[in-house]
Amino acid sequence: MRIPSVKSMLSVTAATLVAAAAVTGCSSNSSGSEGWAKSADTIVFAAVPDQAGSDANWKPLQEYLEKKTGYKVEYHPTSDYTALIASLVSGKADVGTMGGLQYVMAANKGAKIDPVAANLSSPDVKDAGYYSEAIVPVGSPIKSLAQAKGKSVCFVDPNSTSGFLFGLYALSKNGINVNADGTDASGRPTFTDFKPFFAGSHDKSAQAVASKQCDVGFAEDTVAEPLEKAGKVKVLGREYVPGGPFTVSSTLPADAKTKVTEALRGASVEAIKASGAQLNDGFTSSYFGTQTVDASYFKAISDLCKKIPTAKCAS
Repeated sequence: MRIPSVKSMLSVTAATLVAAAAVTGCSSNSSGSEGWAKSADTIVFAAVPDQAGSDANWKPLQEYLEKKTGYKVEYHPTSDYTALIASLVSGKADVGTMGGLQYVMAANKGAKIDPVAANLSSPDVKDAGYYSEAIVPVGSPIKSLAQAKGKSVCFVDPNSTSGFLFGLYALSKNGINVNADGTDASGRPTFTDFKPFFAGSHDKSAQAVASKQCDVGFAEDTVAEPLEKAGKVKVLGREYVPGGPFTVSSTLPADAKTKVTEALRGASVEAIKASGAQLNDGFTSSYFGTQTVDASYFKAISDLCKKIPTAKCAS
Protein backbone atom coordinates (compact mmCIF):
# COMPACT_ATOMS: atom_id res chain seq x y z
CA MET A 1 0.00 0.00 0.00
CA ARG A 2 1.56 3.22 -1.09
CA ILE A 3 0.24 5.70 1.48
CA PRO A 4 2.64 8.69 1.99
CA SER A 5 3.82 9.49 5.50
CA VAL A 6 5.13 12.69 7.04
CA LYS A 7 8.91 12.50 7.48
CA SER A 8 11.55 14.97 8.51
CA MET A 9 13.59 16.31 5.57
CA LEU A 10 16.49 16.86 7.91
CA SER A 11 17.31 13.58 9.64
CA VAL A 12 16.65 10.37 7.75
CA THR A 13 19.79 8.81 9.18
CA ALA A 14 18.84 9.48 12.79
CA ALA A 15 15.36 8.13 12.21
CA THR A 16 16.81 5.01 10.64
CA LEU A 17 18.86 4.25 13.74
CA VAL A 18 15.86 4.71 16.01
CA ALA A 19 13.69 2.45 13.87
CA ALA A 20 16.33 -0.23 13.52
CA ALA A 21 16.75 -0.30 17.27
CA ALA A 22 13.00 -0.49 17.79
CA VAL A 23 12.54 -3.39 15.42
CA THR A 24 15.53 -5.21 16.85
CA GLY A 25 14.26 -4.79 20.36
CA CYS A 26 10.77 -6.07 19.64
CA SER A 27 11.93 -8.94 17.47
CA SER A 28 14.73 -10.48 19.45
CA ASN A 29 13.55 -14.09 18.93
CA SER A 30 13.95 -14.51 22.67
CA SER A 31 11.85 -17.68 22.61
CA GLY A 32 14.43 -19.42 20.48
CA SER A 33 11.76 -20.53 17.98
CA GLU A 34 13.75 -21.31 14.86
CA GLY A 35 12.42 -19.78 11.66
CA TRP A 36 10.24 -17.12 13.31
CA ALA A 37 11.27 -13.49 13.70
CA LYS A 38 10.08 -13.36 17.29
CA SER A 39 8.34 -16.51 18.51
CA ALA A 40 6.25 -19.38 17.24
CA ASP A 41 2.69 -18.42 16.32
CA THR A 42 3.52 -14.68 16.21
CA ILE A 43 3.91 -12.96 12.85
CA VAL A 44 5.98 -9.77 12.87
CA PHE A 45 4.65 -7.49 10.13
CA ALA A 46 7.04 -4.68 9.15
CA ALA A 47 5.90 -1.81 6.94
CA VAL A 48 7.69 0.95 5.11
CA PRO A 49 6.01 4.22 6.12
CA ASP A 50 4.48 6.18 3.27
CA GLN A 51 1.78 8.38 4.70
CA ALA A 52 0.57 10.00 7.90
CA GLY A 53 -1.69 7.68 9.86
CA SER A 54 -0.33 4.55 8.20
CA ASP A 55 -0.18 2.67 11.52
CA ALA A 56 -3.97 2.78 11.82
CA ASN A 57 -4.37 2.15 8.10
CA TRP A 58 -2.71 -1.26 8.41
CA LYS A 59 -4.88 -2.37 11.34
CA PRO A 60 -7.60 -4.05 9.23
CA LEU A 61 -5.04 -6.16 7.37
CA GLN A 62 -3.38 -7.08 10.65
CA GLU A 63 -6.72 -8.25 12.07
CA TYR A 64 -7.52 -10.12 8.86
CA LEU A 65 -4.22 -12.01 8.96
CA GLU A 66 -4.83 -12.97 12.57
CA LYS A 67 -8.29 -14.32 11.75
CA LYS A 68 -7.19 -16.18 8.61
CA THR A 69 -4.00 -17.73 9.97
CA GLY A 70 -4.71 -18.12 13.67
CA TYR A 71 -1.42 -16.40 14.52
CA LYS A 72 -0.93 -13.23 16.52
CA VAL A 73 0.26 -10.41 14.24
CA GLU A 74 2.51 -7.70 15.64
CA TYR A 75 2.74 -4.59 13.51
CA HIS A 76 6.13 -2.85 13.58
CA PRO A 77 6.58 0.24 11.40
CA THR A 78 10.08 1.26 10.42
CA SER A 79 11.00 4.89 10.01
CA ASP A 80 12.33 4.55 6.47
CA TYR A 81 13.31 2.14 3.71
CA THR A 82 16.81 1.49 5.05
CA ALA A 83 15.46 0.31 8.38
CA LEU A 84 12.91 -1.94 6.70
CA ILE A 85 15.56 -3.58 4.52
CA ALA A 86 17.76 -4.08 7.57
CA SER A 87 14.95 -5.81 9.45
CA LEU A 88 14.30 -8.16 6.52
CA VAL A 89 17.97 -8.99 6.00
CA SER A 90 18.46 -9.71 9.71
CA GLY A 91 15.33 -11.86 9.92
CA LYS A 92 13.56 -9.48 12.27
CA ALA A 93 10.28 -9.60 10.29
CA ASP A 94 8.13 -12.48 9.02
CA VAL A 95 6.08 -10.34 6.64
CA GLY A 96 7.03 -7.08 4.96
CA THR A 97 5.38 -4.60 2.65
CA MET A 98 7.49 -2.26 0.56
CA GLY A 99 8.27 -0.94 -2.88
CA GLY A 100 9.73 -3.17 -5.55
CA LEU A 101 13.17 -1.64 -5.17
CA GLN A 102 13.30 -2.39 -1.46
CA TYR A 103 12.46 -6.01 -2.23
CA VAL A 104 15.24 -6.24 -4.84
CA MET A 105 17.74 -4.58 -2.51
CA ALA A 106 16.80 -6.77 0.43
CA ALA A 107 17.02 -9.92 -1.70
CA ASN A 108 20.39 -8.83 -3.09
CA LYS A 109 21.63 -8.29 0.46
CA GLY A 110 20.68 -11.83 1.41
CA ALA A 111 17.21 -11.47 2.92
CA LYS A 112 15.43 -14.82 3.01
CA ILE A 113 12.12 -13.56 1.69
CA ASP A 114 9.69 -14.42 -1.09
CA PRO A 115 7.36 -11.88 -2.74
CA VAL A 116 3.89 -13.43 -2.82
CA ALA A 117 1.48 -10.59 -3.61
CA ALA A 118 1.54 -6.99 -4.81
CA ASN A 119 -0.80 -4.16 -3.87
CA LEU A 120 -3.37 -2.98 -6.38
CA SER A 121 -3.47 0.79 -6.88
CA SER A 122 -7.22 1.15 -7.42
CA PRO A 123 -10.42 -0.94 -7.35
CA ASP A 124 -10.55 -0.86 -11.16
CA VAL A 125 -7.23 -2.55 -11.98
CA LYS A 126 -5.80 -6.04 -11.92
CA ASP A 127 -2.22 -4.90 -12.47
CA ALA A 128 -0.48 -3.72 -9.32
CA GLY A 129 1.82 -1.38 -11.22
CA TYR A 130 1.76 2.38 -10.75
CA TYR A 131 3.71 5.43 -11.95
CA SER A 132 6.66 7.51 -10.84
CA GLU A 133 5.81 11.07 -11.81
CA ALA A 134 8.17 13.96 -12.49
CA ILE A 135 6.69 17.21 -11.21
CA VAL A 136 7.47 20.93 -11.16
CA PRO A 137 5.73 23.84 -9.42
CA VAL A 138 2.82 25.37 -11.29
CA GLY A 139 4.15 28.23 -13.40
CA SER A 140 7.65 26.78 -13.58
CA PRO A 141 9.64 27.66 -16.71
CA ILE A 142 10.85 24.05 -16.81
CA LYS A 143 8.93 22.28 -19.57
CA SER A 144 10.91 19.02 -19.78
CA LEU A 145 13.34 17.04 -17.65
CA ALA A 146 16.10 18.01 -20.05
CA GLN A 147 15.94 21.41 -18.35
CA ALA A 148 16.64 19.92 -14.92
CA LYS A 149 20.38 20.39 -15.38
CA GLY A 150 21.70 22.76 -12.73
CA LYS A 151 18.42 22.66 -10.81
CA SER A 152 17.40 21.36 -7.39
CA VAL A 153 15.69 17.97 -7.56
CA CYS A 154 13.60 16.43 -4.79
CA PHE A 155 13.65 12.66 -4.33
CA VAL A 156 11.97 10.54 -1.68
CA ASP A 157 14.82 8.42 -0.35
CA PRO A 158 17.90 6.75 -1.88
CA ASN A 159 16.09 3.42 -1.43
CA SER A 160 12.80 4.52 -3.01
CA THR A 161 11.55 2.73 -6.13
CA SER A 162 9.42 5.43 -7.74
CA GLY A 163 10.92 8.28 -5.75
CA PHE A 164 14.57 7.68 -6.68
CA LEU A 165 15.47 4.77 -8.98
CA PHE A 166 12.82 5.55 -11.58
CA GLY A 167 13.43 9.27 -11.10
CA LEU A 168 17.09 8.80 -12.02
CA TYR A 169 16.01 6.71 -14.99
CA ALA A 170 13.68 9.47 -16.20
CA LEU A 171 16.41 12.09 -15.85
CA SER A 172 18.93 9.91 -17.69
CA LYS A 173 16.52 9.46 -20.59
CA ASN A 174 16.46 13.23 -20.92
CA GLY A 175 20.21 13.63 -21.12
CA ILE A 176 20.92 14.37 -17.45
CA ASN A 177 24.03 12.74 -15.97
CA VAL A 178 22.83 10.58 -13.06
CA ASN A 179 26.21 9.14 -12.14
CA ALA A 180 27.09 10.23 -8.61
CA ASP A 181 30.14 12.43 -8.21
CA GLY A 182 30.43 11.82 -4.46
CA THR A 183 28.39 11.66 -1.27
CA ASP A 184 27.21 14.18 1.29
CA ALA A 185 27.83 14.09 5.05
CA SER A 186 25.00 11.57 5.45
CA GLY A 187 26.35 9.27 2.76
CA ARG A 188 23.71 10.18 0.18
CA PRO A 189 24.82 10.64 -3.44
CA THR A 190 25.66 14.01 -4.92
CA PHE A 191 25.59 14.88 -8.62
CA THR A 192 27.31 17.24 -11.04
CA ASP A 193 24.23 17.99 -13.14
CA PHE A 194 21.76 18.78 -10.34
CA LYS A 195 21.43 19.30 -6.60
CA PRO A 196 19.50 16.47 -4.91
CA PHE A 197 17.30 16.73 -1.83
CA PHE A 198 15.88 13.68 -0.07
CA ALA A 199 12.51 14.50 1.46
CA GLY A 200 11.92 11.15 3.21
CA SER A 201 8.43 10.48 1.86
CA HIS A 202 6.38 10.92 -1.29
CA ASP A 203 4.11 13.57 0.16
CA LYS A 204 7.06 15.58 1.50
CA SER A 205 8.79 15.42 -1.88
CA ALA A 206 5.68 16.59 -3.70
CA GLN A 207 4.99 19.31 -1.12
CA ALA A 208 8.54 20.59 -1.41
CA VAL A 209 8.04 20.98 -5.15
CA ALA A 210 4.64 22.64 -4.70
CA SER A 211 6.18 25.17 -2.29
CA LYS A 212 9.09 25.76 -4.70
CA GLN A 213 11.73 24.39 -2.33
CA CYS A 214 12.75 22.19 -5.26
CA ASP A 215 12.69 23.02 -8.97
CA VAL A 216 11.84 19.45 -9.93
CA GLY A 217 10.75 16.42 -7.94
CA PHE A 218 9.54 12.86 -8.07
CA ALA A 219 6.63 11.17 -6.31
CA GLU A 220 4.24 8.31 -6.97
CA ASP A 221 1.07 9.01 -8.90
CA THR A 222 -1.30 8.72 -5.92
CA VAL A 223 0.49 11.70 -4.36
CA ALA A 224 1.42 13.78 -7.41
CA GLU A 225 -1.89 13.69 -9.26
CA PRO A 226 -4.08 15.12 -6.47
CA LEU A 227 -1.64 18.03 -6.19
CA GLU A 228 -1.81 18.55 -9.93
CA LYS A 229 -5.60 18.61 -9.79
CA ALA A 230 -5.36 21.14 -6.96
CA GLY A 231 -3.25 23.38 -9.21
CA LYS A 232 -0.10 23.13 -7.12
CA VAL A 233 2.21 21.12 -9.40
CA LYS A 234 2.50 20.15 -13.04
CA VAL A 235 3.37 16.60 -14.13
CA LEU A 236 6.10 16.54 -16.79
CA GLY A 237 6.35 12.79 -17.29
CA ARG A 238 5.70 9.38 -15.81
CA GLU A 239 7.41 5.98 -15.67
CA TYR A 240 5.65 2.67 -15.05
CA VAL A 241 6.73 0.92 -11.84
CA PRO A 242 5.92 -2.67 -10.81
CA GLY A 243 3.72 -2.61 -7.71
CA GLY A 244 5.19 -3.05 -4.26
CA PRO A 245 5.07 -6.56 -2.80
CA PHE A 246 4.16 -8.28 0.39
CA THR A 247 7.00 -10.63 1.25
CA VAL A 248 6.95 -13.70 3.45
CA SER A 249 9.99 -15.08 5.23
CA SER A 250 11.22 -18.27 3.60
CA THR A 251 12.49 -19.44 6.99
CA LEU A 252 9.00 -19.81 8.44
CA PRO A 253 7.78 -23.38 8.98
CA ALA A 254 6.16 -24.64 5.77
CA ASP A 255 2.63 -24.68 7.14
CA ALA A 256 2.94 -21.15 8.54
CA LYS A 257 4.36 -19.84 5.27
CA THR A 258 1.52 -21.45 3.33
CA LYS A 259 -1.13 -19.97 5.61
CA VAL A 260 0.32 -16.47 5.45
CA THR A 261 0.91 -16.63 1.69
CA GLU A 262 -2.63 -17.80 0.96
CA ALA A 263 -4.06 -15.14 3.26
CA LEU A 264 -2.13 -12.34 1.55
CA ARG A 265 -2.97 -13.56 -1.94
CA GLY A 266 -6.63 -13.68 -1.00
CA ALA A 267 -6.66 -10.35 0.81
CA SER A 268 -9.35 -8.57 -1.17
CA VAL A 269 -11.24 -5.77 0.55
CA GLU A 270 -14.31 -8.02 0.53
CA ALA A 271 -12.39 -10.89 2.15
CA ILE A 272 -10.96 -8.61 4.81
CA LYS A 273 -14.40 -7.23 5.60
CA ALA A 274 -15.93 -10.73 5.65
CA SER A 275 -13.30 -11.86 8.15
CA GLY A 276 -14.77 -9.47 10.69
CA ALA A 277 -11.82 -7.07 10.66
CA GLN A 278 -12.80 -3.49 11.41
CA LEU A 279 -12.22 -1.28 8.36
CA ASN A 280 -11.31 2.41 8.58
CA ASP A 281 -11.34 5.28 6.10
CA GLY A 282 -7.57 5.37 5.68
CA PHE A 283 -7.55 1.70 4.77
CA THR A 284 -10.52 1.66 2.39
CA SER A 285 -9.34 4.79 0.58
CA SER A 286 -5.94 3.34 -0.26
CA TYR A 287 -6.10 -0.46 -0.15
CA PHE A 288 -7.76 -2.31 -3.04
CA GLY A 289 -6.56 -5.88 -2.81
CA THR A 290 -3.60 -7.81 -4.14
CA GLN A 291 -2.24 -9.45 -7.27
CA THR A 292 -0.41 -12.75 -6.97
CA VAL A 293 3.25 -12.32 -7.93
CA ASP A 294 6.61 -14.00 -7.56
CA ALA A 295 10.21 -12.89 -7.97
CA SER A 296 9.97 -12.74 -11.78
CA TYR A 297 7.53 -9.82 -11.54
CA PHE A 298 10.39 -7.61 -10.34
CA LYS A 299 12.87 -8.41 -13.12
CA ALA A 300 12.36 -4.96 -14.67
CA ILE A 301 13.57 -3.36 -11.45
CA SER A 302 16.53 -5.71 -11.20
CA ASP A 303 17.49 -4.85 -14.77
CA LEU A 304 17.17 -1.12 -14.11
CA CYS A 305 19.40 -1.46 -11.06
CA LYS A 306 22.15 -2.68 -13.34
CA LYS A 307 21.70 0.35 -15.64
CA ILE A 308 21.71 2.93 -12.80
CA PRO A 309 24.85 2.24 -10.71
CA THR A 310 24.14 5.19 -8.42
CA ALA A 311 21.14 3.38 -6.99
CA LYS A 312 23.52 0.73 -5.60
CA CYS A 313 20.83 -1.91 -5.78
CA ALA A 314 22.28 -4.34 -8.30
CA SER A 315 24.04 -6.43 -5.68
